[in-house]
Amino acid sequence: MKRYVFALIGSLALIAGAGCSKQEEALPSSTPIEVELKIEPQEVAVNEAATFTITVTQDGKAVDDAKEAEFEIWKEGQEQHETIPAVHQQDGVYTAQKAFSEPGTYNVMYHVTARDFHNMQKYSFSVKGPDGEADGSAAAGHADEPAAQPGSSAGHEHGGTHQHGSSETGEHHHGPSVDMHFQPADVIKANTAATLTVHLVQNNQPLTDAKVRFEYWLAGGDKHEFVDARETKAGEYTANSAIFPASGSYTVKVHVEKGDIHDHREYPVSVQ
Repeated sequence: MKRYVFALIGSLALIAGAGCSKQEEALPSSTPIEVELKIEPQEVAVNEAATFTITVTQDGKAVDDAKEAEFEIWKEGQEQHETIPAVHQQDGVYTAQKAFSEPGTYNVMYHVTARDFHNMQKYSFSVKGPDGEADGSAAAGHADEPAAQPGSSAGHEHGGTHQHGSSETGEHHHGPSVDMHFQPADVIKANTAATLTVHLVQNNQPLTDAKVRFEYWLAGGDKHEFVDARETKAGEYTANSAIFPASGSYTVKVHVEKGDIHDHREYPVSVQ
């Protein structure tokens, strides 16, 4: 009888140990994702497709379950930005293609959201015309100041699941410019507290210790609401108490202040 009891206890201990082991294996990694950018060909020509490739890894392993991967592209000096979704290939690789009708200096910023981390970096590259010259001075593949070759970068953690790229409807700034990645809640309902988040980057580094405020108003309406955001992680600012009084199409303006920085961007938001 004692032998049976000891055997039963031993079996239960093994089962419990296996359960704990599986639970530990299931815990998400606290290591930020890393993203490596590649632009091909190295010399992009007018009217020829360029391929933008990002490789996403975590703990040295491929990340094939990114919730969002996209490229934000715009010509230097222009406010109009184009966002292109990246298509997952395999082994953590996501790609997109685009042809450019005008020579010049362009910027590309990738946005990757995966496993509660967000990673965004901006690089500049040149598109050459038929004469082999680009209407700009930046060399292909160099990053926004400070200059760097496309390579890997570590993301920072966040808790959201849905992203919007740079300003869709307007932008304005005084002093040094800031790159923004606005992230409203997936679903926003009228008269219910909603979460608004923005990631701020300057010179490819998180902008910390800034004063951030969200201003929002209904299309055609005169009343503007304001809510302050707090920095939850380096460069990530969140407000959890934004209340939209009615359903419809809203504009959310993100205000950022720090030292000489006075920047704001507008983004469209739909409220149910």
